[in-house]
Amino acid sequence: MTPFAWRDGFLWNAAEKAGLSVQNFGEYIYNPYSLPAGSPDWDTWYAESQWLENGHNGPEPISNPCQYTRVQSDIPSLQAISDPCFPNFQLSIPDQYRVDQWLPVFHQQKKSGNMPKLTFMWLMTDHTTGTNVPDPVAQVADNDLAVGRVAEAVSHSPYWDDTAIFILEDDAQDGQDHVDAHRSIAFAISKYSPGTPQTPYVDHRFYTTVNMIHTVEMLLGIPPMNQNDAYAPVMGPMLSGPGNQPPFEADYRNRISGLIYETNKRDARGASESTRMDFSHPDAAPAARLNQVLWRDQKGDVPMPAPKHVLFPAGGD
Repeated sequence: MTPFAWRDGFLWNAAEKAGLSVQNFGEYIYNPYSLPAGSPDWDTWYAESQWLENGHNGPEPISNPCQYTRVQSDIPSLQAISDPCFPNFQLSIPDQYRVDQWLPVFHQQKKSGNMPKLTFMWLMTDHTTGTNVPDPVAQVADNDLAVGRVAEAVSHSPYWDDTAIFILEDDAQDGQDHVDAHRSIAFAISKYSPGTPQTPYVDHRFYTTVNMIHTVEMLLGIPPMNQNDAYAPVMGPMLSGPGNQPPFEADYRNRISGLIYETNKRDARGASESTRMDFSHPDAAPAARLNQVLWRDQKGDVPMPAPKHVLFPAGGD
């Protein structure tokens, strides 16, 4: 028996027990992390992404890309609902490629009118790899555009009337923040979101991931999984609009300008230190040192402020 073969109690289990269909693209897939030897580099994955977006013109840059990204989960219930070729935590693969893998599936679901009730998707290049290849600003821009393309596709589909997209920022563990270094952002995208694209609604209430989970449960009509989510207030204000939120348009300026393709030179600030960090799986890179590298990349010699820790004490890497 594998270490996690017996585990259930996840949100997808709760949805399936209620008779709802679920699909997963990369979330909680831990095997394999490292790409096999001889795998394509970041530039080649971007070329593959552009080949997919440009109608398969010319020879395909990567022959059978699934051979490098085929994943397996140690949790059978998750394996059963996961796209087998969607890349997991591989920072050498741009998020544009991930969206290019998801879009054909979504378009087929639109044709059949059979989109699962719950979808998980992991887009992670905004973790960055320090000042390795590519540039950290490019990786953040890549992630932003990928999220925008998902919102654009869903909001221009028949599912916009009754679909909500919840976005969590992973790894809210450390960083320079005037409130608390564990604080992170979250987004709710829906036809019923208040505000407008020009002036989005900002909710200043204290929420955690559990609040978002309970909100998803309420929307799906499934019971809480335990006392923690049962007592977490739902994020009702985020869905309190009149239902006239127009479809979203992704902002492609960073792709047109080439920003999302920018790479670092070998002599970039912190490049040698970044090269020695482990980005093969989540939480392996030393957080404090990575923060220093990213700060110097953007701020130069301006002293980095100490992160503020209120809820939990500051630690090392």
